[in-house]
Amino acid sequence: MAYIPFHQICPEVAEKETRVISVLHKDNEFELPVGNYAFVELFCNECDCRRVFFQVFFNQKKVATIAYGWESLHFYRKAFKGFSEQDIKEIKGPTLDSFQYQSDISRGVFKLFNKLLFTDKAYLARIERHYKQFTKML
Repeated sequence: MAYIPFHQICPEVAEKETRVISVLHKDNEFELPVGNYAFVELFCNECDCRRVFFQVFFNQKKVATIAYGWESLHFYRKAFKGFSEQDIKEIKGPTLDSFQYQSDISRGVFKLFNKLLFTDKAYLARIERHYKQFTKML
């Protein structure tokens, strides 16, 4: 599969709406270094899987890749026939992408995502909107 960064297709929107989270304190619940974490969105241009892949950068270095599918389990069962039920459940929700590089801080980044972004309904709706914009531009 080919994943294309959203900012390559919709640069003006991405510039305004790419999420960056600042960790300000050394002793934080995520056990992450102090600094900025940019969640860069990538979408697949080969299928309609309705998933986003966040490449997370810290100090301009990729430290994690998080995959997130927002559709129902029923949708993913149909779209990914032949996959195990466990794989389908991982496709649907947020997960660290096991096929991509993960650093020693990726688990902390994943905790950060789950606590601050996955709970933000407006942000999740924005991701779906970005996906629609992305597919229209292809």
